[in-house]
Amino acid sequence: MAGDASIGRPLPGRLDPIRLPSPPLSDGIIALRAWAATDVPAVVAACQDSEIPRWTLVPRPYTPEDARLWLATHAAGVRSGRRAEFAIVAAGDHADVLGSIALVRHPTIDDRAEVGYWIAAPARGRGVATRAVRLTAAWGFGALGVRRIELLAEPGNVGSQRVAERAGFRRERMLKRHRRQKGTWRDFHLFALTAGEDPAIHPPFRPGSD
Repeated sequence: MAGDASIGRPLPGRLDPIRLPSPPLSDGIIALRAWAATDVPAVVAACQDSEIPRWTLVPRPYTPEDARLWLATHAAGVRSGRRAEFAIVAAGDHADVLGSIALVRHPTIDDRAEVGYWIAAPARGRGVATRAVRLTAAWGFGALGVRRIELLAEPGNVGSQRVAERAGFRRERMLKRHRRQKGTWRDFHLFALTAGEDPAIHPPFRPGSD
């Protein structure tokens, strides 16, 4: 789980609406598709795991109403041109929800964005997060014309730091008291990937990591 881009309110702006990819993005192992109302039970089940609210803005306890409200924000985000949210699913079974990933444009710098995600507990340790971040970044650079994508990970969130590096992101610096999250100002490691960089030159993920 990285940052809070995967949960939150759409940012203001006057960009053209985002066109979500059709067919869904896929690398043959996972796919990224639009969320649907039928995904509420899967989201609720995943968010019962304490690790997801620990690192994101997901509330705890998490209810079906929370999931419905969250899913309702997605269309507004797409219309604003500011954010796109995807369900991470198995490539061979789009009903098998593995997690969530979002790409959120900067509120004032349109060619900059942040990626955030969470992974359901049963899907961790299989490279799902790394694959999803790579797919999302490539789509953001190509379809949205984004030039720089950032990923934020808290110091204690070692798993997300490893995901960032295995997805090709460069560790840049520590952001002290960068974001107020659930009533507490938190520090974040800043990772970034810029258009033209090739994630393939970085070490690939390995079994046992996200």
